[in-house]
Amino acid sequence: MTAGPRRIRLTADERREQLLAEATIQIANHGYQGFTMAGLAKASRLTHAGVLHHFASKKELLVEVLRHRDELDVEAVAPGSVPPSSLAEFRAILDALVERNLEQPEIIRLYTVLSAEALNPDHPAHEYFQERLQQARTLLVPRLDLPPEEADALVVDYLSFMDGLQLNWLRDPSIDFRGRWRHFADSLFAAHSCR
Repeated sequence: MTAGPRRIRLTADERREQLLAEATIQIANHGYQGFTMAGLAKASRLTHAGVLHHFASKKELLVEVLRHRDELDVEAVAPGSVPPSSLAEFRAILDALVERNLEQPEIIRLYTVLSAEALNPDHPAHEYFQERLQQARTLLVPRLDLPPEEADALVVDYLSFMDGLQLNWLRDPSIDFRGRWRHFADSLFAAHSCR
């Protein structure tokens, strides 16, 4: 009888990181509905109870996966979490976010799949995506050197374009994501800076 692979002992924080990373992959590949805590336990070499020790429910884990990814993105593209105070700073952060996302297509898939699933008010991430949109607008609009209505339109235009571009790029990876973003952003930011 041969012994199976030994489970590596991790600290609680390391185990949570491992579970979040594995859950991110599984949810990106299967959507929330196709994701199971039992599958996560198996992939992580834990018992189901072991997963529940760190995350009390599938819903809690999903929201934590999304929040964790947002934190990692913010830290990567805007260390210190200082909101932009000009159009140039806003554009630089968005350019950096596009480059980061292109390096991790599974994250684009994760957000695209979940944001579509979460249109259903009963979905556990429904409120998360509503709050995320509102937080982006609340955080960015007062910081941009534009009239509030114009700043809000800029933020909504960016978010809308990026959602659509990501969806189409997932359907057809031959789309020049970076090129389409630059073309759109050049036009969008030029229009706002001229007013």
